[in-house]
Amino acid sequence: MPVTHANGLDIHYRISGEGDEAVVLVNGVGDDLEGWAMQVGDLVAAGLRVVTFDNRGVGRSAHPPGPYTSREMAQDTKALVDSLDLVPFHLAGVSMGGLIAQEYALAYPKDLRSVVLANTYAKPDAYTRAAFDVWGQIAMTSGMPAMMRQQAPWVFSPSFYEHDPERLATYLAEMERSVQPAASFSAQISALLTHDCSDRVGALRTPALVIAADDDIIIRLSLSHRLFEELPNAAWAIVPGGHAAFLENPGPWNRAVISFIGQHRAAVRSGERRST
Repeated sequence: MPVTHANGLDIHYRISGEGDEAVVLVNGVGDDLEGWAMQVGDLVAAGLRVVTFDNRGVGRSAHPPGPYTSREMAQDTKALVDSLDLVPFHLAGVSMGGLIAQEYALAYPKDLRSVVLANTYAKPDAYTRAAFDVWGQIAMTSGMPAMMRQQAPWVFSPSFYEHDPERLATYLAEMERSVQPAASFSAQISALLTHDCSDRVGALRTPALVIAADDDIIIRLSLSHRLFEELPNAAWAIVPGGHAAFLENPGPWNRAVISFIGQHRAAVRSGERRST
C-alpha cells in the first residue's frame, strides 16, 4: 500500500475508483482505513474517487508520541491532500474524524466542496468526555483486547445485538485483533477530550451535512444537533443504529452522504449557474 511522507510523518493511504471528484474519509478513534470497507464500494459506484488513510497513531501510518489534537490531525490530512493534489474535494469524518474534519474546514475552507460531520460534536459534554476518558484508561491499564470488548456495547445498538449477532460477532473478533498500541489509542483519545470548536463553528461556511444516529449513546443525537444548530450552512440527517451506524446500517448512511455530495459536485453547481 502507498505511503507518503507528509507533515513530518509517514501516512498510509489508499485511492479507490477513478471519479473526477474525490472524497476523503477520516476515521474515528482506533480505526484504520479498512474501517471504511462498507462505504468505499457505494461511493465509487456513485462516481467518486475515494481516498482513505490511517490517521497518526493507527495502522501503517507513523505513531509519534502523544497526546494528539484534532488540529494537528487536520494538518496531517491537509499534508496528505496536498501531496495527492486532490483540491478541491469533499471531506467526510465520523466521530473523531468529524472533529478533524471541522478543524480542516475551518483552516482550509477553499479546499472543500462539502463536508460531512457524522456522529460527532463541536465540544464534548461532561458525559461524553467521561466515557472517552474511561476508554483511554482501560486501554492503558488492561490492554487493547479488553478495551475493544468493553467498547462494543457503547458503539453498537441493542437492535444490532438482537437482530444481527453473526455480523456483530465478526466485528467483535476483528476489533479484538487490533494491533494498535494502547499508547497510540490513548493519544488519539486525547483529541476527543480536548477538541473544542464551539466558539468557531459559526464561521464554517462550507456546505455541511451533520449526521446523527438514532441510538448513539456516546455521542448522543442532542449533542450532534447542537453542532448542527451552530453551523450557518448545514443540513441534518438521522440514520438508524448506534455510534457505529456506518457499520451497522451502511445503506442509509451511505445514501445520505452520496445524496449530499451529489448536491455539491462541480457539475451540479455549474448547471445551477447556467440556469440563473
